[in-house]
Amino acid sequence: MVIRVLRSRWRGAFAVVALVPWGLGLPLAAVAFVLDAVAGEGGPLELTVAVLGGAASAVTVPAQAQTVRALVSRPRLALGPEALVVHDAALLRGAARIRREIIAGAERLDGSAQAGYDTAELSPYREPLNVAILLTEEHIFTSARRRRGGTWIWLVPRRHERPPRFPEPGDRHRRIHMRAADPAAAVTAINDWVS
Repeated sequence: MVIRVLRSRWRGAFAVVALVPWGLGLPLAAVAFVLDAVAGEGGPLELTVAVLGGAASAVTVPAQAQTVRALVSRPRLALGPEALVVHDAALLRGAARIRREIIAGAERLDGSAQAGYDTAELSPYREPLNVAILLTEEHIFTSARRRRGGTWIWLVPRRHERPPRFPEPGDRHRRIHMRAADPAAAVTAINDWVS
């Protein structure tokens, strides 16, 4: 059985639109200033702006790739014979397998559920999550993406909001929160699959 993880498309689209000036504007401006400098029309100030614009654009490339990946990926959980398999290209480099014997079950969450330090949230966005998967022992997401690979963009602080707690390499988790398209069906399927 496959459980579809719901992800807000408008949040991803907003992130892409917010990065377009950095991703396209800075490199184009840098190329224009360099061409002016090569033609002898630009001075040292224009060349400095070109170099700084190109450098700032290069720094944001991982964030741009991560944003597009979050927008186009189709996250889901698959209940296999021996493991729950998490597919999420935005947060994981490859599929993550959680052994069936360490899964205690699942429960519904209300929108105000707080995530502890032992909780992995399968959403890079700050959105209400509705299903919790409980584990009997700690699980490490070995395929989790590192912050410097682009996931740092989701940790940018906002007023009165905590950053999401998505899987990080080496972190140990006892709970997994997610946003299922049909939370009641997801909880029933996981609990039936475990028993």
